[in-house]
Amino acid sequence: MSEVDFSKYENVGDIVSDIEDIKIQGATNVAIATFEGMKLFLKNYEEKGKNYEEVYEELSRVGYTLAHARDNEPLAKNGLKFVTRMLTIRNPGLKDVSVAKKKVDELCDEFLEQIKEAKKQIVENSDEVFDDVYEVFTHCHSSTAVNTISKRAKKVSDLRVTCTETRPLYQGRETAKELVEKGINTTFIVDSAAESFIIDNCDQDTCTRPIDIVFLGSDEITMRGDAVNKIGSWGIALASYFVSKPVYVVTSILKTEIETAYRPVKIEYRDNSEIWKDAPKGLKMINPSFEIINREFITGYITEVGVVKPEDISSTIQENYQWLF
Repeated sequence: MSEVDFSKYENVGDIVSDIEDIKIQGATNVAIATFEGMKLFLKNYEEKGKNYEEVYEELSRVGYTLAHARDNEPLAKNGLKFVTRMLTIRNPGLKDVSVAKKKVDELCDEFLEQIKEAKKQIVENSDEVFDDVYEVFTHCHSSTAVNTISKRAKKVSDLRVTCTETRPLYQGRETAKELVEKGINTTFIVDSAAESFIIDNCDQDTCTRPIDIVFLGSDEITMRGDAVNKIGSWGIALASYFVSKPVYVVTSILKTEIETAYRPVKIEYRDNSEIWKDAPKGLKMINPSFEIINREFITGYITEVGVVKPEDISSTIQENYQWLF
């Protein structure tokens, strides 16, 4: 997703609204928006007469509002945990509000650097799954998935990719544009054709070669090892499972939602106007943004710490990110 110009925002409420309205989209951009909103809050905060405890409490509240503006954004939520917890752990006895502001800025930047480095490492770790891969399938838009495919394309000149339109907001068009700009042989299909392409139920003179591998991004990972991704992903994963095609989720394990250890995933439902703005009166519409991909359909997660089996997600995140617990 393209970068967002946060200099235009004058108050936190506008950032929250733009996250809710998907004017700010993509897990990384939502995390950045959360941090920029916290920085903006502190910049405009009237320190006079306030003590550090009050500032910390209000900052945590603002961060919570930003990180929870949409349901399935654990990267932003985990980033908030990192900032607020490390502020306390690394600065015992901190009382100076002006010093706290500086420390929050530093911690926000540190977490964003972690995300940046994680994405790079994920691409590097993808080599492990790319043996004999010449035909890739992907759904929706994941910048890390695109970069992973691009890395393979530099080694295999005849690599081909099939991607979906991804209704109703057509994020798949972003994927197609980026792949074509990188010079990768790309085929674009409607969402409802996805399963047929994967199971090779189409005319090979018309479409592509049989799919070798499926790459999906993820908006959320559960502690059980399930993935939450754009609606349509479950059917794609099921079709792949049916014909024994590997499905890899390309994402940072920092997107793991710790709370799913004791509560079910809450799926975000979007405004019906995204589907049909001039729909007939009385027509019922349902517009889920995401769905759960059962871990049984997932071959592995390509993460910053290597390729992780779905059943190992819980132990892996506890081992690598202890500050989340």
